Amino acid sequence: MSAPILTIRYFASARDGAGCDVETVPFVDAEGFAGLRARLQQLHPGLARILPAARFARMDEFCFEDEVIHPGDELLVLPPASGGAPRVLLCERPLEVGEMARELATDGAGGLATFTGIVRKENLGKSVHFLEFSAHAPLAEKELARICEEAIARFGLTDARVAHRLGRVELGGVAVDIAVAAPHRKEAFAGCAYVIDELKKRVPIWKKETTADGAAWTSPTP
Repeated sequence: MSAPILTIRYFASARDGAGCDVETVPFVDAEGFAGLRARLQQLHPGLARILPAARFARMDEFCFEDEVIHPGDELLVLPPASGGAPRVLLCERPLEVGEMARELATDGAGGLATFTGIVRKENLGKSVHFLEFSAHAPLAEKELARICEEAIARFGLTDARVAHRLGRVELGGVAVDIAVAAPHRKEAFAGCAYVIDELKKRVPIWKKETTADGAAWTSPTP
């Protein structure tokens, strides 16, 4: 009996990085997509800059990172769309207002909706000096990407993007920047609200607030 395999098909810049259109690799039991990315990158060093932003698909459906890979699967490796960037950004550099809107895929869109969260000078009657954000970055990135995909599917968006600061953010600084595009304004507003609401509920990012009384973690999520 032959050992189980996976069939991998590469597209666009991923095809160039791998040096082939299609190949078969051994199936590894209990290996997730993070492990498969690492294995393919080791096999093809030319994919090093592509795989972190690439997406996998199976049977014409995008795969979530926590899905199970089955023996015999045929998986597609899809780099970001032309001119696009990864939908999720966690960074310690300053963010600009509207930064994510410039990255949106707007083909077919009739409206854009954005939300920018900034550090306010007062909270619950106390003067705020600054905020600090920390995260479990790998899980935060995966959950943010999942939320964007959910918003796209639920509201018929053409795209959704989110960036979140880590580290210290001063008064007036941008903590989170969200942008979505949709054929109509109603869906754009609803999709943008969904992303920020779900981010607050589900994403492992934590906020510490420093006031005249000292520093304290304010809530499980921002």
